[in-house]
Amino acid sequence: MQYDIIFIGGGLNYAGAVIAQKAGLKCLLIEKSLDHLGGTCLHEGCIPSKHLLYHGSLLISSSRPVFHNRQISLDLNLLQKEKEKILKQTTSVILKQLEKAGVHLAQGQGFVTAPNTVECDGKHFTGKNIVLGTGSSPYIPPEIAFDGKRIITSNEALNLRKLPERIAIIGGGPVALEFASFFAACGRAPHIFIRRKQILPKSHPLIRERLAKLLSSIGITLHPSVKIASASKTEEGVRVQTNKGGFDFDLLLVATGRRPNTDAVVCNDIKAGKAIDTNEHFETALPCHFAIGDCNGKLKLAHAARAQVLYVVKRILGHRLEALRLENIPRFIESLPVPYAKVGLSRRELEESGVDFRESIFKLSGITISSTYGATDGAIILYADRKGYLLGGELLCPHAPDIIGTIAQCLEAGLKVTALKRVVFPHPTVSEALWRCAMHLD
Repeated sequence: MQYDIIFIGGGLNYAGAVIAQKAGLKCLLIEKSLDHLGGTCLHEGCIPSKHLLYHGSLLISSSRPVFHNRQISLDLNLLQKEKEKILKQTTSVILKQLEKAGVHLAQGQGFVTAPNTVECDGKHFTGKNIVLGTGSSPYIPPEIAFDGKRIITSNEALNLRKLPERIAIIGGGPVALEFASFFAACGRAPHIFIRRKQILPKSHPLIRERLAKLLSSIGITLHPSVKIASASKTEEGVRVQTNKGGFDFDLLLVATGRRPNTDAVVCNDIKAGKAIDTNEHFETALPCHFAIGDCNGKLKLAHAARAQVLYVVKRILGHRLEALRLENIPRFIESLPVPYAKVGLSRRELEESGVDFRESIFKLSGITISSTYGATDGAIILYADRKGYLLGGELLCPHAPDIIGTIAQCLEAGLKVTALKRVVFPHPTVSEALWRCAMHLD
């Protein structure tokens, strides 16, 4: 059967399939398991992790001196059941959306075998356009003897029903910091081994320093400049050998990044090395064949994947669109006790690009509401060029993932700092710190 668009991968690709089918195109979506519709974000990523972290934040809040009973504990088994119910319901909603729109569905592994040709479980389909959205998988360095029980990735960590006492994490990115935050909230005081000299190397030095302090305040121990020689299971737990000696733990979480899934490409006309190679319009070297989301290696975020597939579908429908500016897509870490968010260019990126810029730093201790949240160590930083146009921002503050959207809107609209200065933010909120920060960016 001939289709207008064949989507391989049922992660955020499903959003594009629904839009395209409703617009009158005949679409086929191929997914390994229809129980996994929604992809990594829904099942092994941001949705379940944020569910755990929200409850972790409640644990941290309840430990403050104003509460009489500070022995509150988390029923992890019950929390996992609650999480699984949410994921099942959401998957069902996605399936109904696809069926209601009229999208054809095929369960199995899809492969692009030739131009405009896809094979799935022995069946061949042809499509005028093909959109690959095959996601990514946790990367495990060769020196680490992964077993899925004592040495795990985020996939297994999200399903833990009991936490051992001694936990270590390898990696210094979002996955490492978020799981460390949750483990610490549950009273487990994890150790993080970081290859670099500090966490978030591209962020502002003040942000790095204050985030490290905040993580330490809930019991997280950072080990910078550590090279892992080996990690393997022992009779009692896990042995981690490093350039700074050996360490023993009960559980090791490997959070060393994710690798794009490129197995679906078996057609030589599409270039696929570490990731599927695309241009700024997410089109591969083979015309009308696209790759969106994690598999193209550009920006491994669910909301970036959604933006990319909708952009591709709109172009297929004939819309004239400016290329997506990926730097204007917000990214964040739900670290505890205070989250971090960033959009646009950071100080290091601006310095490396040679742009003449100015920065404004507002320490959250300057607004009273920060004491209520226990976030006086937070900070907001804005960057602008010499003409006053916003270039980026970094937030270390309560509700940072929500507030960062305001800066993203300004960047996408090409606004000057004066736009933020004119806004009357509600009081008392953390968001009004944006105005305070902008006022110092003359």
